Amino acid sequence: MKKLGYARVSTQEQVLDLQLDALRHAGCDDIYTDTVSGVQAHKPNWEKLLAYARAGDTIVIWRLDRLGRSTKHLIEVVEDLSRRQLHLISLHDPIDTTSPGGQLVFQIFCALAEHERNVLVQRTRAGLQAARARGRQGGRPPGLAPRYQKVAPAVKELYEAGQQSTRQLMAYFQIGSRRTLYKILRFAGCQINEKSMVPTSKAGDEALP
Repeated sequence: MKKLGYARVSTQEQVLDLQLDALRHAGCDDIYTDTVSGVQAHKPNWEKLLAYARAGDTIVIWRLDRLGRSTKHLIEVVEDLSRRQLHLISLHDPIDTTSPGGQLVFQIFCALAEHERNVLVQRTRAGLQAARARGRQGGRPPGLAPRYQKVAPAVKELYEAGQQSTRQLMAYFQIGSRRTLYKILRFAGCQINEKSMVPTSKAGDEALP
């Protein structure tokens, strides 16, 4: 089984020497390095390391923050290593999953990840139940696009003047459907009777009531 080292710095101005020396001293067979911020999800050489590693191999890092900046991300990474059956040693943290105590830490990280997922599911269900109790269903909330909100007063004015057909209004304001036109008019404060909006005999247009 191999020891695979991983080192990371955030910028080109930072140097890897301290981490590399420590990883070599720890007996790493191969060392992968990245120069990328810890908040970035894509770390090219970390991904290459994972693709190369085999079950039973040990990944050695200088400190836990080399894997990720946030606790949430770190928990996800550790859980992923556990699924791959990879060990983890952090030289400056009390983590060595090749030992019984380190395995316990690994299991705690995975339990935290599972707990976070369960909490998220429970919150989502509670939110949906509360919305249904108030008469709302899940999914995209009803509303009107901002560009239609801006033209709503003008649409209302032309509608109330009664000199434009629905088709003409839709073409002039680039409204995609009659349903959207109704929503715009309601937004502007008009009372709309959709059934009364029927085609006229003139040029096939639809007359406004």
